[in-house]
Amino acid sequence: MDQVKISVPIDHGNRHIKTINHVFPASYVESGHLPSFGGDVLNYYGKEYTLTDQRMPQKTDKTKDDSYFILTLFAISKELESDADILASAVNGTMIEVELLVGLPPMHCREMGERFTRYFKEHGEHVVFKFNQRSYAIMVKDVFVYPQAYSAVLTFKESLMDSQVINLVDVGGYTVDILQLVGLKPDMSVCTSLYSGVNTLFQRINDRVRAKGSQNIPDSIIEGIIQNNPHVVSSYSSERVELIRSCTEQFVKELLLDISQAGLDLVENRTVFVGGGSILLREYIEKTGLVATPFFVEDIKANAKGYQLLYENRKSTRAHNQ
Repeated sequence: MDQVKISVPIDHGNRHIKTINHVFPASYVESGHLPSFGGDVLNYYGKEYTLTDQRMPQKTDKTKDDSYFILTLFAISKELESDADILASAVNGTMIEVELLVGLPPMHCREMGERFTRYFKEHGEHVVFKFNQRSYAIMVKDVFVYPQAYSAVLTFKESLMDSQVINLVDVGGYTVDILQLVGLKPDMSVCTSLYSGVNTLFQRINDRVRAKGSQNIPDSIIEGIIQNNPHVVSSYSSERVELIRSCTEQFVKELLLDISQAGLDLVENRTVFVGGGSILLREYIEKTGLVATPFFVEDIKANAKGYQLLYENRKSTRAHNQ
């Protein structure tokens, strides 16, 4: 059987899955053969899945069930369809060898790296599925695990060469991962994860909303108000908008205090914010005045791009040494 080989960097977030070319919600539903209304459809083990904006329950361990492998199949499929040459070769029955480039918080890379690798290899030993009615057969040949946030820094490190000490803050959906860099190298003595991602903020807001006798506000609406989207803001009462803004302001202040208490000096050192949560909260972070020199990475795909860089550097080093 012919084979096609591809490397796929994937940033497995709690809110979004990011690849080199795509960003989509880290959530899906079993569609039950209902019309997809233009959305992507994955057929896997006799079931049909479509992506949804409705958040799945938080997972402290993403290897406990097959949820994140199903999301990985969406990611691989989307990347395959972005490469015309590979797509042309990936006709029915053609085996596609996949090297997955994935990430974990720096403090968990050693502890959970082997489990992450085993999870994807075992689930991806030989998988036949359909994506948008096109059949694929894949095998996860290898898995490379890289540190989140630090990988993102590699995509713009030239901009940080003049900073000896850097605070690295990755605000995600579930966790906020922090790491100090000295001379652009990780200082693992200042490295931890706080369980204070933006999903915590959304939960806090809806706790307040329910306490007032109202129904939950969808995440997309909360995001629109935080980002001051005029169309979204004008669709809701001033009381509701003010509740969301005040909750967000307080949440950000508490988060920055927690980061400081974890060992990062936000006044003396340059602080680099990465991740979708950082992008969402940028205006609120800047307004606090608690961070002297913030640097925001606006590219939500930066981690995935960093995994690709590390992978290519590894291949180049191995070729040079042979």
